[in-house]
Amino acid sequence: MDSDMGKVVSVWETVSKREVEETKNLWETTFDQPYEKAGGEIGFNFNGVVPVKPPVFWEVSDMDVNSKYKSMLPRFLLEVCVFVRLKTEMNVMQEDAKPDVLRLRMVRCHRELKLDQTVSNFNKSWRKAWHLYCEFGTKGVVVELLRLGGYCFKASTVEETVFFRWNDLIRAPSLSLQRKIDQQVKIIASITPPVQAPYLLKCVPDRVTDDSGAMVSDVILRMNQYRPQEGRWLSRSVLDHAGRECFVVRMRVGGGFWRRGGEAPSAVKWEDRIIEIREGSWSYVAGSIGRAPEKVVGTATPKEPSEQWKAAWQFSTGDELMVRWEASTSISGLSFCLRNQAAELTVKLLKGRKMQYQVKKVEPRGSNGEYRNGEEEKEEDDEEEEGFLTLVRFTDDDPDGRATALLNWKLLVVEFMPEEDSVFVLLLCTSILRSISDMKKEDMGSLLIRRRLKEARLGSRDWGSVVLHPFSSSSSTSPYLQPWYLNAKAVMVSDVADRTIKPPRLSYSPEEGSDQLYKRGIFT
Repeated sequence: MDSDMGKVVSVWETVSKREVEETKNLWETTFDQPYEKAGGEIGFNFNGVVPVKPPVFWEVSDMDVNSKYKSMLPRFLLEVCVFVRLKTEMNVMQEDAKPDVLRLRMVRCHRELKLDQTVSNFNKSWRKAWHLYCEFGTKGVVVELLRLGGYCFKASTVEETVFFRWNDLIRAPSLSLQRKIDQQVKIIASITPPVQAPYLLKCVPDRVTDDSGAMVSDVILRMNQYRPQEGRWLSRSVLDHAGRECFVVRMRVGGGFWRRGGEAPSAVKWEDRIIEIREGSWSYVAGSIGRAPEKVVGTATPKEPSEQWKAAWQFSTGDELMVRWEASTSISGLSFCLRNQAAELTVKLLKGRKMQYQVKKVEPRGSNGEYRNGEEEKEEDDEEEEGFLTLVRFTDDDPDGRATALLNWKLLVVEFMPEEDSVFVLLLCTSILRSISDMKKEDMGSLLIRRRLKEARLGSRDWGSVVLHPFSSSSSTSPYLQPWYLNAKAVMVSDVADRTIKPPRLSYSPEEGSDQLYKRGIFT
């Protein structure tokens, strides 16, 4: 070994890819372990070694202001690398006789995930088979050996299975474990310590509620001894990354009540169309009919805007939001102003995905292969960035600004750092949607939907539970294995909207109020 030490370079030297490969080979020969570990990937350019930017944003935060909300659970993320090597080289006859496949799945969550690698792709050297970023709630990974009975995967049988659970890996030396499959295949899994990741929340449509927070329904009417339910509020359930109900967002639209004989709720004035957020989940009394939680943790009240602004909101957090959208149809005409009299820190809302959320693009070309002009490129950029806003806070430690949240006000989806208050972010996202819908006289975010749409079954493809590294050898085009903001519409689509057939038309009872009531409450 001493004679080979000349191949090992020091930490600060500039190295070539060939030198790193020699170091890897020496390490593997000496220790029978892969040289690379999770969290220690090396990438190359023409000048030497450069770090590879991970597809997820890693930043350890020492403060979580959302711990005060009992309905919210923190989200922890870790990096996973799985390496494979064969005990002996496979010859051509073995490859033909045993078309075996290694399949990676999750122990829990994202049951749709199946990443396959043919055993014949590996040799006696360690090779990275899978590179993932997983939530700690996935519990671990499963590697299966599939033996194919024919030319299709339907005839395959699971010959052997090995588990790598996060709890076992955390206790293991150097956070890695080794397993064997079929006595011929060695597998090593390596992880990084789990760190708290940004929160993920989305708002989904739900039934109309009255002033008390109860859903407008015959069930509630009978429980109230047929006393009419007064007031009409559009309601949205807020779900976290695991599909748990955290909050209920309610937007006041109408006052009064409905009675047979012509009496019906009427739209309230703009200044009375408040937004409130209640902490917790619905209290269901019969099936999907229930009452909103009682604790109100945040409100947004419309106020008279100044001359240059079209809409203004006062938040219970002390913040004030002002919005305007000029005659331009693109997002370039959209402007915001956020201020808080009690806070000395500067906060800005930037249009589009900025800073760590920025999406780098290849050089644009038209359908004929020629480069497109700047106007065509700008229109496409506006379309892709529409709905996205980046919340940036400026402090003494971050004079250039630090992105603490990414919002999509059209889809009512937010990602935010633990130091950013969830109620403030939800109020911000909802009030912007209400304001722009009123300015455009158009339902910009499906506010007219007043029923809970069928979501993907929990555990089938949980949002944000697994992200595949872009350089992983197991490439996948699934939007559910990428950061959600790269293809937000595809990730957030409900099961109903995902079907190729047209979903059934939603019908609403007269007691809930007519479409005209909610159109007047949203657009005027």
